[in-house]
Amino acid sequence: MTAQINDLFRHRATEFSLAGISEGELFDPSILGLEPAMASTACWRGFQAIFTVLESRLVLETLHVNLPERDGNEFRTVKGPTISGVIPTGSREEFALFNNHYERLNYPLDYSGGLLLADGFIRDLYVHMGFHPPWKYETVIELVFENGVLQNEFDRSERMAEVRQLFLDARGDRDAGKMPTIDEIQQFVDRAFDRRYSM
Repeated sequence: MTAQINDLFRHRATEFSLAGISEGELFDPSILGLEPAMASTACWRGFQAIFTVLESRLVLETLHVNLPERDGNEFRTVKGPTISGVIPTGSREEFALFNNHYERLNYPLDYSGGLLLADGFIRDLYVHMGFHPPWKYETVIELVFENGVLQNEFDRSERMAEVRQLFLDARGDRDAGKMPTIDEIQQFVDRAFDRRYSM
């Protein structure tokens, strides 16, 4: 398995990793008629979304997506549809995994719930699998939305530092003991790909 490419959230002049979603999925490309395919082992779902808040509204600002089509035993690139007047551009060096790029899309989302935005990843906590949880970052901000409108913003960095210490203490106890069971390994894998959290 490979660590997955994070969705991003541009907020207050900082580009955060989207590290937590309290209510279901924040964005599903099928609502735009898109069916992404795996871009690489670092992006099993085939897309990367960049979100922001515009005039208190949550929007999908940019979407990088891999849209191949099978032609016999080969795959060929498919140009995506125009979405909200935005025509996708083709492959670019900095986003080589994806073949369609929707810039300045600003597609409004009606999401209700919390989002955890994270910055300052702690390299010593890197694991080569899934999405990194918010406690692996120095700075964590929670944004709370109601029907896509920003309601509240909280700094959760101190709480995440406490959670981080609990995980590190538990890991130290585990490292000194026995090998994990198959069930413990499966739970670890499931958690690594799950960005849900409770508010």
